[in-house]
Amino acid sequence: MLNWQNIDAVIFDMDGTLVDSMQYWRDLPLNLFQTHDLPLPNNLDELLATADLWQAAEVFAEQFIPQLTTQQIFDLLQQEMDAHYAQDIPLLPGVRRLLQALRQSGKKMCIATMTDRPQVETMLRTHRLENIFDFLMTTPEVGSGKNQPDIFLQACQRFALPQQRIAVFEDSRTAAKTVLQLKMPLVFIYNEFSPIAELQALAAEKQASLTLIKNYAELPLPN
Repeated sequence: MLNWQNIDAVIFDMDGTLVDSMQYWRDLPLNLFQTHDLPLPNNLDELLATADLWQAAEVFAEQFIPQLTTQQIFDLLQQEMDAHYAQDIPLLPGVRRLLQALRQSGKKMCIATMTDRPQVETMLRTHRLENIFDFLMTTPEVGSGKNQPDIFLQACQRFALPQQRIAVFEDSRTAAKTVLQLKMPLVFIYNEFSPIAELQALAAEKQASLTLIKNYAELPLPN
């Protein structure tokens, strides 16, 4: 289990980690394809595995909906998700309590996400969390996805702290593997489909700290 005494800062993913938004993201291409009366591609998960929203819009425009530009598709998808962040998407249970405890204990915090900044800011306003985080980072701004270490390394630089003193909260296999490769302490929020054995093996190989939780009730709060 994560030892908070060894941690000075925390990097949070957003979707599936802070907010319960993953079903909305899964429905997003489905809604788009249904609107244009198109069958959902069998290889869609593979096509979008490491794609941010702009990259997904590029795929849709180039391969499936050529009558729309990438920008038009991107705008449609952004508007739909922005509305959900403003109205429908809740914080995961225990998140607010954890964030408040981290702030009270003096830990630094940031969000590092594949979601575009406008939607992140909408989420923060909706849940009145604008003043909780020290800064926000997004993979579209960094220029590479979480299959690369850039966003995590840049966050460490902004914190001006050693990597081993910064915990990362994630729910995605791709991001989790990158974090463990960096030997940063990882708190992984898992479900029945998560590759637990794979992550445990990688953590053992890299001698990295791995904490597995199903929900935040399982995680002790910092003092």
